[in-house]
This record gives sequence, C-alpha cells and structure tokens, in this order.
Amino acid sequence: MVFSMARDAHSVVVTVHGPLAADDPPVLCRAVEEQLRRHARRVVVDFGPGELGPAAFRTAVRIDRICRAREAVCALVSIDPDRLSQATAGSAGVGRRPLVASSVAAALSLDA
Repeated sequence: MVFSMARDAHSVVVTVHGPLAADDPPVLCRAVEEQLRRHARRVVVDFGPGELGPAAFRTAVRIDRICRAREAVCALVSIDPDRLSQATAGSAGVGRRPLVASSVAAALSLDA
C-alpha cells in the first residue's frame, strides 16, 4: 500500500493511493496513531477514487475508534460516502457516527 500524509498545526490528511491489501491496515493505523501522538486533533482519511473493499471498511472503523480514544475528530472521505457511512455506522456506538464526506475540503470543514 502506498499512502501519504499532509499535516498542519491541528490536522492530518491521510491519502490512500490504491486498494488496501490484507496487511496494509495495521501499517496505516500505526501511522495515524503516531500522528495523534504528535498532537493532531483531526484526522481525515481519504480512501481515493476507487471502490472500497472490506479492508478499507475495517480500517475506517479502526481509525475512528483510535481517534475517539484520543478525543480527536475523525473524518472519512470516499467517492461513495453513503456506503461508507452505512458500513461504519454500526461500529461507532450509541449516538456517535464517524464524519463522512465526499471530498477532503468538505471533511476539513465538518464540525464534530
């Protein structure tokens, strides 16, 4: 897997380039955790223009949980935000759903 990160004072944007393979999610999640340790308060994960597979959905759920544990905002970006929202809704707990958007710009403007 190839992913890139861009950060500013409070946010980190992770862009996933291509589909996630079975061994990619732990690497991506560790990278997000490291950014959160560096005081990022918002994580935006852009899954890119491709169709999301099971590994992407599991990774989205895990990253949202990591962010909630550190009281950081998590926003997920997909060309199919409705499908991503549905797939992650059941894992978020009562009254809490991940923020989902169709673009990075929209995700950065969402309020938690």
